[in-house]
Amino acid sequence: MSKTGMWLLLISVLCIILIYVAKKKTKWFGLMVSILSFVVSIFIVIYSKSMTSSYLILFIIFIIANIPTAAQLVIFFKYREK
Repeated sequence: MSKTGMWLLLISVLCIILIYVAKKKTKWFGLMVSILSFVVSIFIVIYSKSMTSSYLILFIIFIIANIPTAAQLVIFFKYREK
């Protein structure tokens, strides 16, 4: 299996786990995954700050690093309503 296939499999499994957690009665389990992803994105920006001095590049890194956070929140709120 290629690297792309492995990444797609990993992302699929993580989405299925997030959907399962979002359907639980307590909402904090589903939100903890998104909060953890947001914290990781902040650490990525802090680490990247030592490599660049441009605030525009840091902002772009922050936006790109938060794409998984946004996707997790969309999945959480979509399946939480049901």
